[in-house]
Amino acid sequence: MPNKNRRELIISSWRRLGEPRVGEKELRRIQRALVELFGPGGEQSPSAMGRVLADEGAELHHPEISEFDARWRGMQINRRTKRFRSLENLLQKERLSLGHAETLMEKFEELRQRFEAEGDGEALGSLNSLAVDVRRSAELMASDPNADGQLRAEQTEIVEWLKVWIQTPNLFTNWIELRKRSAEFKGKFGGEAT
Repeated sequence: MPNKNRRELIISSWRRLGEPRVGEKELRRIQRALVELFGPGGEQSPSAMGRVLADEGAELHHPEISEFDARWRGMQINRRTKRFRSLENLLQKERLSLGHAETLMEKFEELRQRFEAEGDGEALGSLNSLAVDVRRSAELMASDPNADGQLRAEQTEIVEWLKVWIQTPNLFTNWIELRKRSAEFKGKFGGEAT
């Protein structure tokens, strides 16, 4: 349904403009209308909007739209890269300690809440994929028979943290606090993770 609504808004916005020949200026106006109605995550690429309007009979300035689309996509990539920059230092570590993992999980949760509030499903998907990758890395270390037992125990714990966050992110903050207070956790790791 949201894509149908976006399509309808693209068409109605173009019609309100007087059904002009479509170039960058017209597409920018339509993008603003999409963001006003659907929020920052509601924006469509210039080429996608151009296809919708071409289906409705609009005459397109093809080179102008292609150039605008290329610039817009570049800006989207830069924006996404900046959004995940706060994770950069934590993800560069060869392996996560419990303390670093906890800090990383706090950053994941902070970003998840921000992306949800912004309605940015694409960023949420990227964040989830990143968490899955970190979990796989920890799983590999946890299953390495040549690794020290304490390292394997820590990585197994981190795998569990990531599993809980990926499956039930809304519960994670409370869950991790309870987990760190548990006798099992204290017996394995001697107290708090940080």
